[in-house]
Amino acid sequence: MNSLRVNTKNLYIVLIFNIGAIFCSGQSPITPFESNPLTTCTYEECISFYKKLTTRSKFVKIVESGASDIDEPIHTVIISTSNVKNYEDCKKQNKLIILINNGIHPGEPDGIDASMIFARDMIVDPQWRKYLDRICIVIIPVYNIGGMKQRNSHTRANQNGPLEYGFRGNVQNLDLNRDFIKMDSRNAVSFVTIFQKWKPHIFIDTHTTDGADYPYTMTLISSQKNKLNPSIASCMYDQFVPELYAQMKKQKDEMFPYVDFEGLPNHGIYDFEDSPRYSSGYAALHHCLSFVTESHMLKPHRDRVNSQLRLLKTFVSTADLYKNKILESIESSKQFEIKKREYALSWTLDKSIADSLDFNAYEVEYPISPFLHKPYLFYNKNKVSSLRIPYYNYFVAQQTTTKPKFYIIHQAYHQVIDRLKKNNIPMTQLHSDSFINAQYYKIIDFQSPKKAYENHFLHSKVNVEKIAHSKKYFKGDYIIPMGYESDRFVIEVLEPQAKDSYFAWNFFDAITDRKEYFSDYIFTHQIGKIFEEQPQLFSEFQEKMKTDSSFKENVNAQLYFIYTNSKFSEPNFSIYPVARVE
Repeated sequence: MNSLRVNTKNLYIVLIFNIGAIFCSGQSPITPFESNPLTTCTYEECISFYKKLTTRSKFVKIVESGASDIDEPIHTVIISTSNVKNYEDCKKQNKLIILINNGIHPGEPDGIDASMIFARDMIVDPQWRKYLDRICIVIIPVYNIGGMKQRNSHTRANQNGPLEYGFRGNVQNLDLNRDFIKMDSRNAVSFVTIFQKWKPHIFIDTHTTDGADYPYTMTLISSQKNKLNPSIASCMYDQFVPELYAQMKKQKDEMFPYVDFEGLPNHGIYDFEDSPRYSSGYAALHHCLSFVTESHMLKPHRDRVNSQLRLLKTFVSTADLYKNKILESIESSKQFEIKKREYALSWTLDKSIADSLDFNAYEVEYPISPFLHKPYLFYNKNKVSSLRIPYYNYFVAQQTTTKPKFYIIHQAYHQVIDRLKKNNIPMTQLHSDSFINAQYYKIIDFQSPKKAYENHFLHSKVNVEKIAHSKKYFKGDYIIPMGYESDRFVIEVLEPQAKDSYFAWNFFDAITDRKEYFSDYIFTHQIGKIFEEQPQLFSEFQEKMKTDSSFKENVNAQLYFIYTNSKFSEPNFSIYPVARVE
């Protein structure tokens, strides 16, 4: 019988190695993307992955955080070395909060895949886990679940992979990145609930861009600096954002500002005006450093995911570096808001001033299409040149208003009240019926599109006249006091001339319809008595007859003029029903 001699030392090492491999495998579930970089996960695979992470580490929790537009909840994944459930918990522990939103456009899945790897690395890799003592990360794995479940391989005509992906719109065919103020979708209601629960210091929305071709894999939208309060603008643009760009360049993944342009980017790019309808614009209303990551659609899916992952990690390390400065700037911004008096309602790009950037550009050619027989734009990737281009990133206020002491609004506008409440806006209610003498807006004119935009006919170019007026309000109607950190949000939604106001989004359209009118054969007999009671109106009528020839020839216009300026005209027609008590 032959004896078997075993090297126990080597066996021990092999056993330890195998046990360690099993342990690491248990700690590190693999994403579908890592198994095949041509693919992106399904919704079920995504949520299953995060649930596996929770069984591997006590630092990860997954929570059902609200309804979506289908029978699946919107989840949040909370990553922290301590037990935190909301903003208040993090504040007690002096933790900075980063909120990452993925899959608002599920045809752009790079951030979905990158966040899965990012979450795993944050708990497995000691190099990254150390940040969790000072930073709490909250991830929305998939925001537009209904869109993600509409998988196909064709609707992103300009995108280089993956093999299948979701659809941009939700089940109502809404673009959820236009829904943060009007809140038509259940998704938006859930997002606002999540945002108000966590009150993040940094917000990141992951996207894949569309448009021009250029060598950069990653571009970045940083919330427009002129719209920010001074302390946050300084923190972002003097320190935080330059560090992001520097760190990405060190990692040989040079990043460039989001390429928004007219004609060709080679001639210059424009800063993106992130109005409140967008995720980053909404976040900026709440004293949050907000960003949109835009990986380039023509780069391979593998490269785009890796660039998103690299940038998410860079956000964490940079946030840790400037943590105290960020927290201080946000607190300063809130105090500034309370005392602020003048607000911009609309903005315009100032093309008289620009910064300049070094832009690596593909040379442009115009070959003839063999099918269309016309020249077409072609970016020659074999010819790259470095250009110094203007960067138009200065906006100036076009219309402004001053902050009142408080607003008053009827409880009948429950859709408006509900949205204000969901955004944690302080409110009280009237204890009795009252006539309120205050400043009101009379809606003079506005423009609306012929076709619906995101389920609404969005008003623009709103022209108003400010008037002193008395209007009846009822017990239970709402008083909205100003002098809070939320003042900018209130101004943006309740001032009718603001770009994304509730008036612009059609919540007050009924006031522009008359409910009473006149019959000319009856009203004509009353004109003499009206002029006798209102001699000033008679004088104005005579003057208009002298100076306006078309008016002089138009009897209907004359009757309408007299009626609308008489006591018979309904007093609240076109009066915006939100009182400004100044």
